[in-house]
Amino acid sequence: MLPIYIFLWLMLEMTSARPQYLGEKMFTFPEETNMTYVKVNASAEDLAAITICLRTFTDLTRAYSLFSLSTPSSVNEILLYKQAQAKNKFVVQVGDGVAAFVGQNYDYYNYYYLNKWQSICTTWDAETGLVQLWINGKASSRKFVSHSNITGNFTVVLGQDQNPEEGRLHRSRSFVGMMRDIQMWNYVHSEMTILNYHRNDRRISPKGNVFDWQYLDFDIIGNVVVEPEQKLSNN
Repeated sequence: MLPIYIFLWLMLEMTSARPQYLGEKMFTFPEETNMTYVKVNASAEDLAAITICLRTFTDLTRAYSLFSLSTPSSVNEILLYKQAQAKNKFVVQVGDGVAAFVGQNYDYYNYYYLNKWQSICTTWDAETGLVQLWINGKASSRKFVSHSNITGNFTVVLGQDQNPEEGRLHRSRSFVGMMRDIQMWNYVHSEMTILNYHRNDRRISPKGNVFDWQYLDFDIIGNVVVEPEQKLSNN
């Protein structure tokens, strides 16, 4: 059980759930911890397809979780997970199916880019069961994960894996860095739309219809800072 002072601190740090304008903002996750994440509040009870997009900036070389969606029957119904730097691998889980993606984004030294904004999108369709990953506008091969719809009220967490270990979240899987432009749709986007998202063309990129970054309903638990976005000359 957490000490009472930590419990009270977490309660004080939790923001009230209300949509906030985040158009020129970003989330900063400044430390490795098992007590910090962002909970996105969205209402949907049945998903037969998805597109999820976000941008990240980090210097982490260990594994970390970016996006986790849980339902009453599964703590990680959808999981977007970056494995350790040396493995150069992303993992996308949908239901009981898991797909690993390798080789989409390498620099001269054969490593995933660090200290640079990355655009990451994933799509899945229950009809075909196929999932695909897009990194900086570059598509992966398409792989099978699940034909089953995602049903039940869901909870979305950013920066953590919702599969607890001895009742606690995973410090070793926590995201440290910046994150912005998180969008989710209940359909599969076209290649051109995903490419427009990567190009950061907000004039023609559609807003998420499950949740939309510009007016996001969210709670902050622990030490996550909302601050003006930094494009750092490479968006």
